[in-house]
Amino acid sequence: MSLLIPVALLALVVPLVVALLRANELFCVRVEGRNVRLLRGRMPQRLLDDMTDILRAAPVGRGAIRVVVEDRQARVHVEGDISPEQAQQLRNTVSLWPVPKIRAAPKRRVGT
Repeated sequence: MSLLIPVALLALVVPLVVALLRANELFCVRVEGRNVRLLRGRMPQRLLDDMTDILRAAPVGRGAIRVVVEDRQARVHVEGDISPEQAQQLRNTVSLWPVPKIRAAPKRRVGT
């Protein structure tokens, strides 16, 4: 019985922590080879197309791009096999988009 209380608290706290960490996330994009897809969030199709062009210009094995709001601006965080040059191009591309325009993008349908 004493183990049940910590397990229950953990089950309640973990989703809350995940929600707080993602509260400032605008979107997350996964890259695998030439495949680029939106995992979470909303983003304008034109921004996704521009990011896809950057990532397909040079081969990328695997990677992820998270765009979050920091100081009322969109900040790009990359991980994986994305080169520093591609990361800079992604930062430059995302900086052209104001945060309200990214947030106003329509929700993507499942399977698109």
